[in-house]
Amino acid sequence: MIISISGTPGTGKSKTARELAKLLDAYLVSVNSLIKKKKIRCGYDRKLKCRVIDTKSLQKAVDREKKQKTNIIESHLAHFLKADFVVILRTNPKTLKKRLEKRKWSAKKIKENVHAEILDEITIEALERHVKSKIVEIDTSIRSPKQTASLIKKLLNNFRMQKNYRPGKIDWTKKYIRYLIK
Repeated sequence: MIISISGTPGTGKSKTARELAKLLDAYLVSVNSLIKKKKIRCGYDRKLKCRVIDTKSLQKAVDREKKQKTNIIESHLAHFLKADFVVILRTNPKTLKKRLEKRKWSAKKIKENVHAEILDEITIEALERHVKSKIVEIDTSIRSPKQTASLIKKLLNNFRMQKNYRPGKIDWTKKYIRYLIK
């Protein structure tokens, strides 16, 4: 089984994935780790100040890295990859902004990522690639990574419970429309 954990930067993907890997005794594939080990070639966009990764190259690197029966792939790009179950972590934009400020991100990058969160960009991209029944969204605004991992474990085989976490249940647009207009 391949479990993909994706979401806007700052939603808790890395810590949640580590906790889930422990709970499931699964192998964790971190895309950032693959990049650091130079197992994925990537470019750099100077204007956007971010790495540019070819998803086909990423898929090949992840395929080579997978090991056990259960693999967890963690990245803000994980939803682009083949998976049996896709988890999109979401965070209240106000909370997300604070988390990214703590990381000392530039105001421009923070605004870009908060906008992406408000507009459901990652969920929309996931829906373009995966069947809706394979995707769940979890609000991590007030959940710890351990609580989130525990919830994911429960959701994996509980189809009735999954319905409560289907895409579209989390909607920040009404509350944060002013933030988008500024």
